Amino acid sequence: MASSQTPSNERQKKLFALTICAYRKPGMDEDAYHRYTSETHAAQVKELLVRKKIVGYTMQHNTTATKAMMAQIFGDLPECSVSDCDCFIQIVFRDVQDYIAVKEDPHYAQIIAPDHAYFADMARTTMVTGWLDTLVVDGQVV
Repeated sequence: MASSQTPSNERQKKLFALTICAYRKPGMDEDAYHRYTSETHAAQVKELLVRKKIVGYTMQHNTTATKAMMAQIFGDLPECSVSDCDCFIQIVFRDVQDYIAVKEDPHYAQIIAPDHAYFADMARTTMVTGWLDTLVVDGQVV
């Protein structure tokens, strides 16, 4: 057990994340995509993630309106290019085996995976995994 002298980031077990840079299916309306992913698809996913000990599941919607916010944030400075994906999904887990258990579950194979064909452009979608460094939480340095 960690002592009270151990920094908080060392007391916490490292968390990992799968981040998906998702694109909507060609021809699908932007609003319909965001509604479907947030309501229908997420409803199919959430309970399975909880059962398999996943600690976090978020969607960051990258719409035409939010992409325009980049001009407010950076002005005309060429800081970087603005991502054109439609949504960033992040699934956070303690151990990669927890997420593998999600993928191996029959509900994933029968319901979740086939549902991607309805709304996702999997050929353009990219993914990355890595560990998370949490540095600020609820406005506080950690």
